[in-house]
Amino acid sequence: MNGDLAKEVFSQGLDYLNKNRIPEAANAFRRAFKMDSDNPRHLSYYGLILALGDENVQDAINFCRGAIVRAAYEPEFYVNLSKVYTKAGQRKKALEALVEGMNFDKTNALLRMEMKRLGVRRKPAISFLSRDHIVNRSLGQLTYQMKKAGPSKKNQ
Repeated sequence: MNGDLAKEVFSQGLDYLNKNRIPEAANAFRRAFKMDSDNPRHLSYYGLILALGDENVQDAINFCRGAIVRAAYEPEFYVNLSKVYTKAGQRKKALEALVEGMNFDKTNALLRMEMKRLGVRRKPAISFLSRDHIVNRSLGQLTYQMKKAGPSKKNQ
Protein backbone atom coordinates (compact mmCIF):
# COMPACT_ATOMS: atom_id res chain seq x y z
CA MET A 1 0.00 0.00 0.00
CA ASN A 2 2.72 2.49 1.01
CA GLY A 3 4.75 1.51 -2.09
CA ASP A 4 1.79 2.26 -4.35
CA LEU A 5 1.27 5.64 -2.70
CA ALA A 6 4.99 6.42 -3.09
CA LYS A 7 4.76 5.58 -6.81
CA GLU A 8 1.73 7.82 -7.19
CA VAL A 9 3.39 10.72 -5.36
CA PHE A 10 6.57 10.21 -7.42
CA SER A 11 4.52 10.28 -10.64
CA GLN A 12 2.96 13.58 -9.54
CA GLY A 13 6.49 14.89 -8.94
CA LEU A 14 7.46 13.98 -12.51
CA ASP A 15 4.40 15.80 -13.84
CA TYR A 16 5.31 18.90 -11.83
CA LEU A 17 8.93 18.69 -12.98
CA ASN A 18 7.88 18.44 -16.64
CA LYS A 19 5.75 21.56 -16.13
CA ASN A 20 8.74 23.28 -14.46
CA ARG A 21 6.81 23.66 -11.21
CA ILE A 22 9.88 23.14 -9.05
CA PRO A 23 8.43 23.79 -5.55
CA GLU A 24 5.55 21.34 -6.12
CA ALA A 25 7.92 18.78 -7.64
CA ALA A 26 10.24 19.18 -4.66
CA ASN A 27 7.41 18.47 -2.23
CA ALA A 28 6.29 15.41 -4.18
CA PHE A 29 9.79 13.95 -4.60
CA ARG A 30 10.57 14.63 -0.93
CA ARG A 31 7.40 12.77 0.12
CA ALA A 32 8.11 9.86 -2.23
CA PHE A 33 11.69 9.64 -0.97
CA LYS A 34 10.53 9.59 2.67
CA MET A 35 7.98 6.87 1.88
CA ASP A 36 10.45 4.66 -0.01
CA SER A 37 14.05 5.77 0.57
CA ASP A 38 15.43 2.49 -0.81
CA ASN A 39 14.12 3.19 -4.31
CA PRO A 40 17.06 4.45 -6.43
CA ARG A 41 14.71 6.38 -8.73
CA HIS A 42 13.43 8.36 -5.74
CA LEU A 43 17.03 9.00 -4.64
CA SER A 44 18.04 10.28 -8.06
CA TYR A 45 15.11 12.62 -8.56
CA TYR A 46 15.26 13.86 -4.98
CA GLY A 47 18.89 14.78 -5.64
CA LEU A 48 17.96 16.50 -8.89
CA ILE A 49 15.22 18.53 -7.28
CA LEU A 50 17.51 19.60 -4.44
CA ALA A 51 19.85 21.13 -7.02
CA LEU A 52 17.08 22.67 -9.12
CA GLY A 53 15.56 24.19 -6.00
CA ASP A 54 18.90 25.83 -5.18
CA GLU A 55 19.31 23.76 -2.05
CA ASN A 56 22.46 21.90 -0.98
CA VAL A 57 24.24 20.87 -4.19
CA GLN A 58 26.63 18.51 -2.40
CA ASP A 59 23.67 16.60 -0.95
CA ALA A 60 22.12 16.54 -4.43
CA ILE A 61 25.31 15.01 -5.86
CA ASN A 62 25.41 12.45 -3.04
CA PHE A 63 21.79 11.40 -3.62
CA CYS A 64 22.33 11.05 -7.37
CA ARG A 65 25.56 9.09 -6.85
CA GLY A 66 23.75 6.86 -4.33
CA ALA A 67 21.12 6.05 -6.96
CA ILE A 68 23.84 5.15 -9.46
CA VAL A 69 25.54 2.87 -6.93
CA ARG A 70 22.25 1.02 -6.48
CA ALA A 71 21.28 0.88 -10.16
CA ALA A 72 24.23 1.74 -12.43
CA TYR A 73 22.37 0.53 -15.53
CA GLU A 74 19.76 3.35 -15.45
CA PRO A 75 20.67 6.07 -17.98
CA GLU A 76 18.31 8.65 -16.49
CA PHE A 77 20.32 8.60 -13.24
CA TYR A 78 23.42 9.75 -15.12
CA VAL A 79 21.38 12.46 -16.83
CA ASN A 80 20.08 13.64 -13.45
CA LEU A 81 23.61 13.71 -12.03
CA SER A 82 24.77 15.62 -15.10
CA LYS A 83 22.01 18.20 -14.59
CA VAL A 84 23.03 18.59 -10.94
CA TYR A 85 26.65 19.20 -11.94
CA THR A 86 25.50 21.65 -14.63
CA LYS A 87 23.40 23.54 -12.07
CA ALA A 88 26.50 23.66 -9.82
CA GLY A 89 28.53 25.16 -12.68
CA GLN A 90 30.68 22.04 -13.07
CA ARG A 91 30.33 21.41 -16.80
CA LYS A 92 33.31 19.05 -17.01
CA LYS A 93 31.88 16.78 -14.30
CA ALA A 94 28.48 16.94 -15.99
CA LEU A 95 30.04 15.58 -19.20
CA GLU A 96 31.99 12.95 -17.24
CA ALA A 97 28.73 11.72 -15.70
CA LEU A 98 27.22 11.27 -19.17
CA VAL A 99 30.32 9.48 -20.44
CA GLU A 100 30.13 7.20 -17.39
CA GLY A 101 26.54 6.38 -18.31
CA MET A 102 27.51 5.72 -21.92
CA ASN A 103 29.91 3.04 -20.66
CA PHE A 104 26.78 0.99 -19.95
CA ASP A 105 24.86 1.89 -23.09
CA LYS A 106 26.60 3.80 -25.89
CA THR A 107 23.45 4.01 -28.00
CA ASN A 108 21.07 5.35 -25.35
CA ALA A 109 19.07 8.22 -26.86
CA LEU A 110 18.56 9.98 -23.52
CA LEU A 111 22.30 10.13 -22.83
CA ARG A 112 23.10 11.21 -26.38
CA MET A 113 20.44 13.92 -26.31
CA GLU A 114 21.78 15.32 -23.04
CA MET A 115 25.33 15.19 -24.40
CA LYS A 116 24.20 17.17 -27.44
CA ARG A 117 22.31 19.65 -25.24
CA LEU A 118 25.48 20.32 -23.27
CA GLY A 119 27.29 20.97 -26.54
CA VAL A 120 30.32 18.73 -26.52
CA ARG A 121 33.14 20.50 -28.30
CA ARG A 122 35.93 19.11 -30.42
CA LYS A 123 39.46 19.12 -29.08
CA PRO A 124 41.56 22.16 -30.06
CA ALA A 125 43.56 21.64 -33.27
CA ILE A 126 46.83 22.41 -31.49
CA SER A 127 46.55 21.05 -27.96
CA PHE A 128 49.37 23.06 -26.34
CA LEU A 129 47.68 26.34 -27.34
CA SER A 130 44.58 27.58 -25.53
CA ARG A 131 41.21 26.95 -27.12
CA ASP A 132 40.72 30.67 -27.79
CA HIS A 133 44.18 31.24 -29.32
CA ILE A 134 43.87 32.78 -32.80
CA VAL A 135 45.56 29.80 -34.47
CA ASN A 136 43.21 27.26 -32.82
CA ARG A 137 40.19 29.41 -33.59
CA SER A 138 41.17 29.79 -37.24
CA LEU A 139 42.00 26.11 -37.71
CA GLY A 140 38.80 25.12 -35.92
CA GLN A 141 36.67 27.32 -38.15
CA LEU A 142 38.44 26.05 -41.25
CA THR A 143 38.04 22.36 -40.36
CA TYR A 144 34.41 22.95 -39.36
CA GLN A 145 33.67 24.54 -42.74
CA MET A 146 35.46 21.71 -44.54
CA LYS A 147 33.51 19.10 -42.59
CA LYS A 148 30.23 20.93 -43.20
CA ALA A 149 30.93 21.12 -46.95
CA GLY A 150 31.49 17.36 -47.12
CA PRO A 151 33.81 15.52 -49.44
CA SER A 152 34.70 17.45 -52.55
CA LYS A 153 33.85 15.95 -55.90
CA LYS A 154 36.57 16.36 -58.45
CA ASN A 155 35.93 16.33 -62.18
CA GLN A 156 37.25 13.26 -63.86
